[in-house]
Amino acid sequence: MDIQGGSGICLGPKNYLGRLYQVIPVSITVEGANILTRTMMIFGQGAVRCHPYIQKEMEALQSENTNQALQQFDEVFFKHVGFVIHNVAASFWLGLTNARFISVPGDQNTQRYYRQIARLSVGFALLADYALLILGGALKRKERISGRFADVLSNLYLCSSVLKHYQDQGSQKEDLPLLRWACQQTIYRAQQSLLAIFWKLPLRPVVWLLRAMVFPIGKPYSPPSDRLIHETASLLLDNSATRDRLTDGIYINTKKDDATGRIEHAFNVVLKAAPIEAKLRKAQRQKQIPKGNVSDLLDEAVSKKIITQDEAKLSVEADKARLAAITVDDFAPDEL
Repeated sequence: MDIQGGSGICLGPKNYLGRLYQVIPVSITVEGANILTRTMMIFGQGAVRCHPYIQKEMEALQSENTNQALQQFDEVFFKHVGFVIHNVAASFWLGLTNARFISVPGDQNTQRYYRQIARLSVGFALLADYALLILGGALKRKERISGRFADVLSNLYLCSSVLKHYQDQGSQKEDLPLLRWACQQTIYRAQQSLLAIFWKLPLRPVVWLLRAMVFPIGKPYSPPSDRLIHETASLLLDNSATRDRLTDGIYINTKKDDATGRIEHAFNVVLKAAPIEAKLRKAQRQKQIPKGNVSDLLDEAVSKKIITQDEAKLSVEADKARLAAITVDDFAPDEL
């Protein structure tokens, strides 16, 4: 919608986005992709069922056989205590070393992100146990805390998905800027959400101790740099194999008279015409042709042999395709 601008706002036959925008609330409110999902469902409803020990402890407490229940509870409880102690030690060690010494899958381009996921996952598990211990069933009603736990979990999941997708597509080196941007963005967001949880948990002295365990040397991760963002954007401005992999499975055609095809057609033609426009701009700087809109100077540029007749035709085609891609529907009063 940002790219289409006015032609994506004004409804009409040329606008292929407007109706899609109108039905977005359906996907938000009906399909469950809303604030309720974040604050209650992602973490709040799964915290007990996904925990390796809490549900087993609850089942042992509800058992009618007292002796068997006590034995079963003690066994699970001590495993749970060991799990917490392990996470405390692991959080501190991984925080000090930034998880450099743990064994992870992947290659030299992806292993750092697997390590970062592992480090934040241990901190997440430790904080989740503390929150469940202190808040108990009230955690589900503490939607600000539950929502931030969901943010950590979601971003770690997204980062894992990016790494798997990169591997499944053959670990293409051309896609590395995309991989780095996505991983750095999700890891940074997970870190910030984890830090935000510390401000919401009770018993401040214990919370500060936990923070020192999880982040003993401060915040290690930063968002993607401007340089990386530029590299990522540059990949999308060229008709490359990287772009094809990004759009794999999406319906695309290049028919000029198709609603979406005219966008792809304009993209391809404008790319082909870019060197011609560069020639004309250079000629203007060298005062071979006057300043102004290059489309108005094509005949003069051809006569001075700055460009060929075929290049002029391609430039005209690119202008027409560009205009067709952004033109807003216009109706007479009787048509409305």
